[in-house]
Amino acid sequence: MRDSNSFHFSMIMSKKKIRWGYAVIYPGDLNIWKGDQLTNKLEFTARNNFKSLQLSLDECRAPERLPQVVDFIQAHDIDIVVGCHLDLQSSDKDARRRKVDTFLENLRTYGPSLRVPIVTTGTPMQRFMRSPSLEEQMDLMADGLADLAKGCHELGRPLGIENHGNHYCSDLVTLCKRVPHLNIFLDTGNCYLIGEKPGPACREAAPYTIGTHFKDHYVHPDPRELKFVIEGAPIGEGDVGLREIYMDLIRLAPNPEKLVMMWEMVPPKDMPTQECIDRSWAFCRSLPDPS
Repeated sequence: MRDSNSFHFSMIMSKKKIRWGYAVIYPGDLNIWKGDQLTNKLEFTARNNFKSLQLSLDECRAPERLPQVVDFIQAHDIDIVVGCHLDLQSSDKDARRRKVDTFLENLRTYGPSLRVPIVTTGTPMQRFMRSPSLEEQMDLMADGLADLAKGCHELGRPLGIENHGNHYCSDLVTLCKRVPHLNIFLDTGNCYLIGEKPGPACREAAPYTIGTHFKDHYVHPDPRELKFVIEGAPIGEGDVGLREIYMDLIRLAPNPEKLVMMWEMVPPKDMPTQECIDRSWAFCRSLPDPS
């Protein structure tokens, strides 16, 4: 009898080609920050064959920008990933509700033309804070994100909370179990920031993952200074174990055919960014082709 997981995996791999995107980190030698930054980001994305990037919804929907962005992404088959970040510790729930309502209205209005596949969020809290306690943090996040998660789901642009080096992936899995329609936006490199093993942590998060910051690092302990050193690496060449994580995501994610896979690339200090891009592409192209 054919294994159901193997059959599920083979069906996925026969249907979908990963649309790699690029997110957030633009080293200085890319010259993104000179002149018109938005135009530079768009042109960088298209020039390097990426199919998504992260931008501010407010920036994209500005009247002087919207036609330019829409025309460009349509011409180059690019999706825009947007974020919504809330002050989850604030006692002013009415202000937060207004911010959520405004964001969702803008997402409803502009999401289709901007081709928004998912929405990301996060929290400035971290699990080792003394106050609020971790239990209190989980309550604040569950309460504060419920309406946003529900609204994004209803608009067909699901919400994912990022593991931004502040909570374990297991914490976010617990949160997703409490909050209907909340998902995880998985940063593969941030596991090291909080002392997690990336492989097991990402495997636990995979059934709730809708997108990634696909990131790699070289790491080593420094016992003299009692710290763990995390440095940039071309994607696939560091210590995170991205090949195994990729395979787990394709196998375990709730909608593998819709995963939003975005590089968040940190080049080594002595490596030109374009070389890092080329080496990262070589790794990504070596992964099993879902098509």
